[in-house]
Amino acid sequence: MKHTRFVTLVFVATAVFFLGSCTTGLKVSNPKQADITYLYEQLPKLHVDFYHETSKAELCKAYRAAMEDTGKMGDLDFYFTLRRLASLAKDSHTSVGLTQELVAQLSAIPAQFSYVEGAWRVSVIERDHAELLGGEVIAINSIPMQEVERLASPLFSHDNQVWLRYYLSQQLNLTNLYAYLGIATSPSQMVSLTVKQRSTDEEHTISLTPVSANEYGMLSFATWYQSHPETGASNAPYRALLLEESNTLFVQYNVCMSYDEYPLDGFIQEILALAESSSFEHVMVDLRYNSGGDSRLLEPLVDGLGTLQDEQGFSIDVLIGEGTFSSALMNAMHFKKRTNARLVGGPSGGSLNHYGETRNFSLPNSKIPVSYSTKYFVMDKKYQAGPLMPDLAIERTVDDILAGRDSVVEALLQSY
Repeated sequence: MKHTRFVTLVFVATAVFFLGSCTTGLKVSNPKQADITYLYEQLPKLHVDFYHETSKAELCKAYRAAMEDTGKMGDLDFYFTLRRLASLAKDSHTSVGLTQELVAQLSAIPAQFSYVEGAWRVSVIERDHAELLGGEVIAINSIPMQEVERLASPLFSHDNQVWLRYYLSQQLNLTNLYAYLGIATSPSQMVSLTVKQRSTDEEHTISLTPVSANEYGMLSFATWYQSHPETGASNAPYRALLLEESNTLFVQYNVCMSYDEYPLDGFIQEILALAESSSFEHVMVDLRYNSGGDSRLLEPLVDGLGTLQDEQGFSIDVLIGEGTFSSALMNAMHFKKRTNARLVGGPSGGSLNHYGETRNFSLPNSKIPVSYSTKYFVMDKKYQAGPLMPDLAIERTVDDILAGRDSVVEALLQSY
């Protein structure tokens, strides 16, 4: 017992020495340093398991580097530095958000990118360059896209590559990000974009002028979603379509929330009544654009369709993809476990076993919001780390997107 106690005391003393050594020689002398220290101290305490993939030494090193750099940080450099620290949680739900003051300082090139068919593609661009839609982005400021992705990765909280690219696509046009990563000298610098044109395979390098967030909305853009499929993404939180040619009920669920003007439980009852009174051969449940909320809200539909499937024999296909995240991923697994459903589409953005049930705090000086996970969800103990994979993989293609075709739904309809 004495020997055990001695070892325990040595361990505790070592831990205290280590924690103390991380702040040795560092002085909190400005509001940015105070906020960085607050994040460093609070996030590991509040997160359910911050150090599951990151060592205390790694966090300490990142913290010290951040503290030493504050003197030359602008507000957005500070924001990205905080994101780098939070991303060490290796958890897609733990991240740093934007304030309105920060949004007002953002600048971006008039283009957006998506990761499709194994490459970064131009999905939106200033109308003068519409011929580049769907083209492969080769480089930004002569930096190859593979290197851009590598440099940006530590700033984007993720636990798999699918979510990293989906999340990155939403901010990959920010010139503030380019400046922070060192691929531009300043956010106002003209940006060169090298694109392999889809129709000719020729490489073109164009120059794009950064614009502010306010100016961005005033520009005229060409987008590869100008032809929009009936079953594509929708602003409606949930909706249903009858695809009569194949006797299919299509149910799209875009957010795990209920709205007072059209309560979700009423929508579910309508769907179940329709399925019970009709002789559908197939039901599709589309979760491709759902990034989460409360997973419990959809369970009456899962169980109701499962009961009706046993009675009537219709097939159930649950559509998943890069935008399927958090509670929506859990809903997909509920269908998988509690009905005879097939998962169709692409890998999910969320990981099957994942951290979640988030809470938030704000940094005391900048008021920047920070979210963190309080629970670890194990959906399948036997499942390897990473996204939920479909039973039937159907990849969306650039040709289909440009033509306004829903690759997944069309392939399923042809197979019925």
